[in-house]
Amino acid sequence: MNKAVDFWGTVEKICRKDNRFKPEAYGFIMESLEFTIQRLDERRHVSAVELLRGFCDHAKERFGLLAHTVVTEWGIHSAEDVGKIVYYMVGAGVLEKLPEDRYEDFAQECDLKKILEDDYFG
Repeated sequence: MNKAVDFWGTVEKICRKDNRFKPEAYGFIMESLEFTIQRLDERRHVSAVELLRGFCDHAKERFGLLAHTVVTEWGIHSAEDVGKIVYYMVGAGVLEKLPEDRYEDFAQECDLKKILEDDYFG
């Protein structure tokens, strides 16, 4: 993350342009990114798939049975929604992407509800 960027001020500006996602969703994506990086052998850039896995694992760890309810309350209903939030933050200078990173990498065919509830109801 670019340290010079006022994170919450930037999130507020993004939310004024597109209010589909609550500010908490942006904060949780940042937490999920750090959660994902912490699980790696070395600090490095993570792929969309790695971030999505980390997001789901972090949500289940943090919110347990309520994980799906919490993230949908924030406006996150799909992997693509995670990508929208990430790319809003890339556009605002909060996050950086590599030339090979694409928004479409988040267009994963996955059922967030099933993934977030799988350990409990599978």
